[in-house]
Amino acid sequence: MALTSTGEVIIADIGNARIRKLSANHEQLSTLAGSGVGVAPGSQSPNYADGAGSSARFHNPQAVAVDAAGNTYVADARNHLVRKISASGAVTTLAGRAGVCGNDNGVGSAATLCEPTSIAVDKSGTVYVSEIKRSPQTAMSVANPIRKITATGTVSTLTSKASQYPSLGYVSGPAVEWYHPVLLATDSAGTLYAADPNDHVIRKYAADGQASVLSGTVAPRNEGSTDGPASVAQFGDLQAISFDPADRLFVLDNNGRPAIRQIGSDGSATTLVRASSCSIPTNLVPGTLCTASQMVAKAGGQFLVAEVGIGNSQSNHYSQLRSYTVQGASTVVAGLPSAAGSSDGQGGTARFDTPSSLAFNPAGTLYVRDNLNRTIRTVQTDGLVRTLGKPDGHCTAVTGMGDEVLSSFFAPLATDSAGNLYTIQEGRILKTRNCEATLLTDLTPALDKVPTLFSSAASGIVADSVGNIFVSTLKGAIFKIDAKGKATLFAGSVGTVGHLDGQGTAAQFSVLGNMTIDAAGNLYVVDGLFQDKTKIGPTIRKITSTGTVTTLAGNPAAAQGYADGSGAAAVFTVNHEFGSNQPTASLATDKNGNVYVTDPINHVIRKITPDGRVTTPVGQAWRQGFAAGDLPGIINRPMGIGIRDSMMYITVPNAVLQVKLP
Repeated sequence: MALTSTGEVIIADIGNARIRKLSANHEQLSTLAGSGVGVAPGSQSPNYADGAGSSARFHNPQAVAVDAAGNTYVADARNHLVRKISASGAVTTLAGRAGVCGNDNGVGSAATLCEPTSIAVDKSGTVYVSEIKRSPQTAMSVANPIRKITATGTVSTLTSKASQYPSLGYVSGPAVEWYHPVLLATDSAGTLYAADPNDHVIRKYAADGQASVLSGTVAPRNEGSTDGPASVAQFGDLQAISFDPADRLFVLDNNGRPAIRQIGSDGSATTLVRASSCSIPTNLVPGTLCTASQMVAKAGGQFLVAEVGIGNSQSNHYSQLRSYTVQGASTVVAGLPSAAGSSDGQGGTARFDTPSSLAFNPAGTLYVRDNLNRTIRTVQTDGLVRTLGKPDGHCTAVTGMGDEVLSSFFAPLATDSAGNLYTIQEGRILKTRNCEATLLTDLTPALDKVPTLFSSAASGIVADSVGNIFVSTLKGAIFKIDAKGKATLFAGSVGTVGHLDGQGTAAQFSVLGNMTIDAAGNLYVVDGLFQDKTKIGPTIRKITSTGTVTTLAGNPAAAQGYADGSGAAAVFTVNHEFGSNQPTASLATDKNGNVYVTDPINHVIRKITPDGRVTTPVGQAWRQGFAAGDLPGIINRPMGIGIRDSMMYITVPNAVLQVKLP
């Protein structure tokens, strides 16, 4: 983040590949440049384009700096560039060669940079950027240069190695040495300062590149959190450095508990705010400073801090900007709090932890599988959330096989017209009636008869209007189970991997996922899980009540991806690679026969009309977060889905969202 002369804050929004602007009064967040569109998650290809506003492209922009004229400079890390954004939002490339990691001096694109990470600009418009130097043999970081870039794009090296000692990192096996880039800031006189997370000191640079230590002592493994004079002060994992408008210097430091610390002109260090307790995941909640990752110092002793909470599911539990005072009081500036939890309550007071599957009972109550809380929650039509199997819950206790029902990780849910709740655990089908859970049937023996790469597990479950249960499996077969638990093969065959439309057991499936059913009794199922192993791409298959199998949308010859279109022109992403425990796509139908598919990888909901035309009505591909309001909005990792009347319900990492269908 960087502060403008008028009090606005410029933000590098890494995950959305955009540069954002927060108004001085903290009331409006807008996009200055970039759109985040063009590179799929996990891609290493440069996402690069100059242009005006949203037509520009960035790839992992790590830091920003602002000059006196209102220009913004961006450390565009994955593109290995320094970009310049005018006050009007026009983006140009100041220095570096797109997609090329190097450390060569020169002018403009004749120079090369390598993963620029921190950036600062002085009063004359000279830009400083920190980067790494990689070993050509091991690709490890063997140095952390600071580069100097003039207003005309001439690049020189201020210092080829900013730190004396490397940090220790772990890739696999023994610890390896690694040089992290230093963090940069300039004061009003144009003097450059660096916070060094390797040597754990604060340095000051002369115009000729000569460095002196302002605070701390250079020595190997000398991290600490001691306040006091320059020679006594100790620092940990330094994460941000910033001057406020009065030229006072502050750092965001972390030695187990993040802290905002002030560095005097004599190098003395004073801790202003420190997190009191940070345990995983208990204390990773907004306003504790435990998850602070960036900071900018504002006027009047205010600090704007970026907090990103990571829970034990490794999903983003919340992402916020918060304003802190020197007394430690904080308020939300931007971002909605969605910290993980297990609290029951009304609407937004309730808390979930990685909810997934959804199902409605005939009375309209919504069942939600709350995975990391190892339970099932109920949501009434008025938004009241309770926990199944607790004294004040929808069921005071779930007897019989209740533990298996409640704790089946990411297992789907289904209900029938009598209000019975169904779920799966591996190959077993479990039924809950009047708060008692029993085994309806076990498909494991039938699935075990044909060994394959995939386990003998059920993957999806639905119930029709007359009480039959349909179960899809990872071994390419769909079973029909009557009310007494008798199972018969309905479509496909166990262990036959292929893609063939046809009648009943003559049809072929690949690896099946979640299911849904429409009012006419037609089944829909996700097919083509684990395409990296089967070489059969994701499709959505339709099975009539008489067992006729057709392909509604998707192309079995295409790899996972994202593309709207009709029939085989549409491309889906339905899960991660083989062996991943990440959730797969889920399905729901509306009263008009449209099928909706969640895509947690691309952060969207796809819609398939009865004639196979695919569009994206909810969410924007590759943009994650939460933006309510008019569709398409922005959503984050949608997993479960359910539709009641004209409302769609979606589970995201720590909440259930409601969407009014168009």
